Amino acid sequence: MFNDEINGEFMEFKDANEGDFTWWSYVNMKSDIKTALGFAKFFYPDVIEVEGCFLLKDKFSEKYFDMWKKECQQNKVNIEKMMNLYQVKDFFHINIDEDENLEEQIQALGEVLQIFWSLSFKNRFPNREIVVSVFEEADGELFITVYEK
Repeated sequence: MFNDEINGEFMEFKDANEGDFTWWSYVNMKSDIKTALGFAKFFYPDVIEVEGCFLLKDKFSEKYFDMWKKECQQNKVNIEKMMNLYQVKDFFHINIDEDENLEEQIQALGEVLQIFWSLSFKNRFPNREIVVSVFEEADGELFITVYEK
């Protein structure tokens, strides 16, 4: 999925423990069960359907839904793309370590989200073609969105 070296802190702990340090050790040390449950929802997001649109529950806003319906001229795919759009780095914008390889970490997170979200939607909606798209804008910012073909 990504190289261990992407996380300098993990590598420091692994080196300090003479290689006897795993990602499970890291998660155990850095987090708690409540955060783990939050990540379960993060990697396997809840969805809602509003007026036939496939929408991420935690991103939903009635105000923006009404706005995008008008802006997108009732085009379901475009409404979903805009309603479910999120800048990947904004998921963790409060806790950013600027000293590390941030862009590489953001790219890895986008790819990981794309994998897990795609698997989760395929599992729950096997008869629907749900697309999870990760793309980079001209300014270099990475985005993720979800829509139904």
